[in-house]
Amino acid sequence: MELDLPAIIATLIVLAALGGSAALWFARLLMPRSSIQQHVPVPPWAIGWSNFGIFICSLVVAVYLVQSMGMLFMVDRIPTDESGELILTPWFAIVSIILLQGALIAVYYVTRNYFPHQFAGRMNSTGLGLFEAMRRAIPAFFRFLPIIWGTSLLWNGILMILQKFEVIGETPPQELIQLFGAGGEPLAIAILVLFAVVAAPIVEEIIFRGCLYRFLKSKTMIPFAQFLSGILFALMHGNLMSFGPLLIVGILLAHVYESEGNLKVAICFHALFNSFSLLMLLLISQSSVIPQ
Repeated sequence: MELDLPAIIATLIVLAALGGSAALWFARLLMPRSSIQQHVPVPPWAIGWSNFGIFICSLVVAVYLVQSMGMLFMVDRIPTDESGELILTPWFAIVSIILLQGALIAVYYVTRNYFPHQFAGRMNSTGLGLFEAMRRAIPAFFRFLPIIWGTSLLWNGILMILQKFEVIGETPPQELIQLFGAGGEPLAIAILVLFAVVAAPIVEEIIFRGCLYRFLKSKTMIPFAQFLSGILFALMHGNLMSFGPLLIVGILLAHVYESEGNLKVAICFHALFNSFSLLMLLLISQSSVIPQ
């Protein structure tokens, strides 16, 4: 019988991650409380509901306008299926991501730099370099990874029950996940990976944790603000299958940001999550044993 190398590698990675997580939690439990670093709370974004409404509306309008203009230029270049529906290709996905993330970061930049009295404010309570932020993000990521996996299994079970009773229909994975799994066009896939590992964590953390979470924190208790920001983060991805796991990821990202006091740690955590997810997706797509 021929060995399925991708399945073996995936199994070893999962076992190593679980073992590492258990070791990290055990070491943390044995650590004296006096030696655990006391965090300085992240500064809230106390801008008021009216300015927050302007910020959110600006995000929505900018995304709509930019993507609508982009579609006008791209519609004749995008392939369609027999029913006339547009087919998502890697290059089309790249352009869509650039337009989406470009619009989000543009609104953030304009509001923060041109209207500082209404929208500016410190995002971090502690100063950290990128290396130190990654050093803190790695153990946090592996500590929380089993929680993310457990949530994913539980959520999939809930969806299967709902499908069994015909409450919901099929729940396909995110379109980008399908693109990664299908492969093809190596350059385009490589660019998508770069966006997923670098660009998306930066933009999404600035918007969802640096802005939305800090505003919610200024209006309610921290746990509720983390939960609400997690819901918004999961809803933004627009996929029922990934909603449960992404809700937990969003809550954990807000927790890590609050605990470490620096957005770079949350960005690194997010990048690690996306990288690990893509690695496992690659191994699953190459395996003949692991269910697709």
